[in-house]
Amino acid sequence: MSTELLSPEVDLDLQNEEEKDDQIMKNIEQEIECPRCSDTMILSSDFDRLLYYCQECQLSLVMK
Repeated sequence: MSTELLSPEVDLDLQNEEEKDDQIMKNIEQEIECPRCSDTMILSSDFDRLLYYCQECQLSLVMK
């Protein structure tokens, strides 16, 4: 039986995926203009999805 210590392997695919997700989140604007009433729409989350919501006209745009 060997007593040699092994270093953990880094999963580069997982690391690259996390970096891409972080970059996408940084690129998402926090506020956009509402297409219906031209008021400000705010980015919010609804459990497992993101959406922009306008408080003025109650329009919501779901992001996929």
